[in-house]
Amino acid sequence: MDFTQAQPYRSIQYKAIEAARLLPAQVMQMARVVAMAFARREPQIRHLQPPKSPPTGLLNARHIDPFGTDAFGLWTPENLVYWAIRLLILTDPTSPKGTMQINDEALAQSLAIVDRTGQVIGGAFNKTMLSLDEPPPFRQDDLFLSAVLSFLQPIFTLLQTQEAEGLSALRAQFPAFQHAYAQEKVGHHFMVARSDALPKEEAFELVAASAAHYQALGYAYMVTEASNQWTGAACEVLGVGYVYILHPTRRVTRYTRAQSRWKAS
Repeated sequence: MDFTQAQPYRSIQYKAIEAARLLPAQVMQMARVVAMAFARREPQIRHLQPPKSPPTGLLNARHIDPFGTDAFGLWTPENLVYWAIRLLILTDPTSPKGTMQINDEALAQSLAIVDRTGQVIGGAFNKTMLSLDEPPPFRQDDLFLSAVLSFLQPIFTLLQTQEAEGLSALRAQFPAFQHAYAQEKVGHHFMVARSDALPKEEAFELVAASAAHYQALGYAYMVTEASNQWTGAACEVLGVGYVYILHPTRRVTRYTRAQSRWKAS
């Protein structure tokens, strides 16, 4: 990471804090903010539509975890992404129903931007990049989790394929990366987004702060999937390396220095 190069694009007004320092209600608000932004702006999710009707029994079911007892709510992309964050990042998707635990490690790695009134206006959900060779066994008797996975499965399949190919190339080429990966010292910059209350040019702070935070936690690398120019520009500003994954069209997008000027992106 080239923090000197990135400094002109970092925020003066807003500072990111650990999600572990937030109140439970603020963590839920952070999940809502990121979910809404992804459903509206993320190029893959905004074109993905759920089935017209939810699975039988879902809207009458209740979910219980350390954040509270809640109904599923509206059958919308925004709500499905919210539950994906709550079920796959903030709590452990492998634990049995009734004994779900908060994912303290993800909260310690994730960052949020809060305004003067305590409202969360931006967030970055980060987690350790675990081995893809042995995917964790998710619980099978959870209507909420099944609904989320069925909606997002096309995106998860695409990203997991890219992750597997990219990580395999890095591990083969760089022994230091392979060692860090085996030691679970590779961070995954999983989701980053803002609400309309956070200016677009200030959102880069969440990316740069995540990189600095991982460095402070003793991680050797941070990886992310660049599925749009916004993410590519952030990587370019930080001076990081790339692994290009060829899509079936055989086209590869390259980001130039001119494209990477953050406030113009």
